Amino acid sequence: MAARHSAHGRHPVGDPASYDLSAFDLADMAECGARLREAVRPAPTLDAGAQALADFLHGRLRTGPGTGRPDVSVCLAPRGVLGPLREFRPDAAEPPADPPDARGAAVSSPSSRAAAGASPARRFLERADGRTGTADDTPVHEAGAAVLQLDRADGDSPQHGRRPGSPWALVFGGPLTAGEWFVVTLTCPGELPGTTVELFRPLAAGARLALLSAGGAPPALRAEAADTLADSLDGAVAERAARLQDAVTELRTTEARLRRSQQDLQQRESELREEAAIVELLQEIGSTLAAELDLDALVQRAVDTATRLAGAAFGAFFYNVLGETGESYLLYVISGVDRSAFEKFPMPRNTQVFEPTFRGLGVVRSDDITADPRYGHNAPHHGMPEGHLPVRSYLAVPVVSRGTVLGGFFFGHAEPGMFTPRHERLVTGVASQTAVALQNAQSYRQEREAAMELQQHLLPRLPRVEGVATTSRYLPAARSRGAGGDWVDLIPLRDGEVALVVGDVMGKGVKAAAVMGQIRTACRAYAHLALSPGEVLEQLSDLVDDIAPGSIVTCVYALLDRDRTHLRAAVAGHLPPALRDPHGGVRFLDEQVGPPLGVGRRQYAQTEARLDSGARLLLYTDGLVERRGRSIDEGLRQLGELLAGPVGEIEADCDSWLEALADGQHDDDIALLYLYRPEDPAHQVVSVVRDYPPVSGAVPEARDLASQTMRAWGLPHLADDLMLIADELVANAVRHARTSMRVELRRSGERVVLEVTDSSTEEPRLIVSGPGEFGHRGIFLVDALATRWGTRSVDGGKVVWAEVATA
Repeated sequence: MAARHSAHGRHPVGDPASYDLSAFDLADMAECGARLREAVRPAPTLDAGAQALADFLHGRLRTGPGTGRPDVSVCLAPRGVLGPLREFRPDAAEPPADPPDARGAAVSSPSSRAAAGASPARRFLERADGRTGTADDTPVHEAGAAVLQLDRADGDSPQHGRRPGSPWALVFGGPLTAGEWFVVTLTCPGELPGTTVELFRPLAAGARLALLSAGGAPPALRAEAADTLADSLDGAVAERAARLQDAVTELRTTEARLRRSQQDLQQRESELREEAAIVELLQEIGSTLAAELDLDALVQRAVDTATRLAGAAFGAFFYNVLGETGESYLLYVISGVDRSAFEKFPMPRNTQVFEPTFRGLGVVRSDDITADPRYGHNAPHHGMPEGHLPVRSYLAVPVVSRGTVLGGFFFGHAEPGMFTPRHERLVTGVASQTAVALQNAQSYRQEREAAMELQQHLLPRLPRVEGVATTSRYLPAARSRGAGGDWVDLIPLRDGEVALVVGDVMGKGVKAAAVMGQIRTACRAYAHLALSPGEVLEQLSDLVDDIAPGSIVTCVYALLDRDRTHLRAAVAGHLPPALRDPHGGVRFLDEQVGPPLGVGRRQYAQTEARLDSGARLLLYTDGLVERRGRSIDEGLRQLGELLAGPVGEIEADCDSWLEALADGQHDDDIALLYLYRPEDPAHQVVSVVRDYPPVSGAVPEARDLASQTMRAWGLPHLADDLMLIADELVANAVRHARTSMRVELRRSGERVVLEVTDSSTEEPRLIVSGPGEFGHRGIFLVDALATRWGTRSVDGGKVVWAEVATA
């Protein structure tokens, strides 16, 4: 069974206790003293008590963890220093050199007294007798017991220094009777801690009491020894308590200092983290703004960042754009609150508070803008308009590039004194980065618009072709500078055939668009020469070598016969056309794919396919199926799945497929040519088109148009749904676009499509209304009524469309 350990854990309960002199503490002293007295008191004589004391100390003391016992010697001596010493050593120790006297104690022989005179016991007694002493010595008095720590080696002394490696002796003792003393020597391998030496004073008093009890001393002497022990214990406890109190006080002081230091460190760490976050944010916004080419996204990022850095309740950026009346209009960006919070308020361009920023006169920072002398002078509000968010703290920073004020940041907070000079510096830094980024974005927009305008002029409007329904799309890359060289063409020929063309000139910008225009014009000329698809591509390859050597151009050229049932196609390094049969099966016409144009005169093989009633044909460029993070093979697989799925009116099909495959994230231009051969010629595309001004009266007129058209087409059951859809789409155009609009109703097969075209680029989106709000719900109605709906960008604006099934 494992031994049960005592409270302080130095030795097992029931086993002889041992005490480590290198870590001797108050509890050790009290326990050791009690056990010492228990071991010595029963001795029948003083000499027996001295022997018991020597045995106890030798058996219970250790000189350190894992080390041996100290050398123990107990001496009884007469009061005079020249008297004989009776020395007692533990039974387990080496026997003494001197023969024992009649009482069994080792007595120093005259021959050994000279050596014994240098022993620790002799030196202790000499100090007690007052014969020796130095400034560093502790005096020994007859009253009670005393403790010294001495160098035991012969010849060593405090004056001469201690030899390295020589042992030390802990010596304690005191008077037993009027004529006799006891001296205990503990020889240790090294110097003991001062606290250990001090704790041996009560232990010496306890040894004295135990020896007096063993020697049968008079009761009065034992009582005096007991009082001395009690006083010594009280002194040791009081001294230790004082030290502990000092230590507690020091610990509390240190704790308070550490707490203050920790708080300072935490505050400093928080400040450094905040500074690091600000620096990281500034670096991030700098690189983001420099890379952002979309003007709206750029300004929104800048406003969001500046609002965060300023600690504003809300922030805004107003473009410095003036209309014919000198008032700024429409163009602003909001951060921190919903845009609807400011829609009913006039633009602030001409107020005395805002006007200095638009003139670029410097930063305006106010702890309380309502106390500013410029505040409240503009009619009719003379201050904040009713319903405006409260503003006391105000900060405005102009955005200036090359002397031109592009706009300004404006920040507000309901509490006064919220904006500091530091906030001003941070926002000014963002304003500088924004100015450079705006210039870059505007340059990019100008270059892009120039290339796109050139390309739009070069791309034809597709003519209507009898027997088939066709549509096309062209989308410039979402993240590139300028338009590219993608093109589509539909060329009716004199013999009733139709040429279908999709091509791609690698590269971006005006150069690619110009090369594309030349190739497209040549292709139209070759088409009218009644050449086969392979011969046309052969001629185009020679032309590319001549007008654009080194350029890479891909192309698909196909001929649809006059009956619209047979297709011949040749492919020059391009992705193959996709053909969907009336039953939903899809195949890519990739059997004969030749090299790109411009690699010398090559012969191009032809692929033939049948176009049954209900078949659909899609020609496209690689931007539709290839994008960052998606391979062409994966894109072709997704395109095949879309073509094999439910199809309807071709315009809606194109918009739906573009949203699924590109979703505004395409890295390259996209060009599509989509052809559908109706199953029943009576169900070919028919349409009704009306133009309306941006006034509220356009809404009921569009509703009436939808109702009358559905009844004229024999679809009265769709009248109510189309009226509701027209109501929402036209009302949105009147409310948000504020431009003239075109409404078109178009039927193709089993589908009816309603389109509203306006000159705004702001697209409708599904927004969940909050409690008590009645806006943003109309588009949910469109989403519920229509089979599918969407938007697409067109030259000068957008188209919002909704498709409804006739069945």
